[in-house]
Amino acid sequence: MTRIIILGIIIFGFTRCNDPELDAMMEDYCDCISKSRYDESLHMECLEKMDSIQEKYKNQPRKLNMVLEKTDQCY
Repeated sequence: MTRIIILGIIIFGFTRCNDPELDAMMEDYCDCISKSRYDESLHMECLEKMDSIQEKYKNQPRKLNMVLEKTDQCY
């Protein structure tokens, strides 16, 4: 019974941290980064996307940390 409770808490913790909006924004940013490898004119657009993401989550340290982690996955 204790194992079930602990497993439930762990699963709840992982699902609670999911943010579909953040995931979508980061996916858009990563797509931009991928495209900018072949088209240098997109560099500024990608920077602006990241600036807007950081601005949106500037007062949410956990989400900003998720942004950093997801940014590493873009490269």
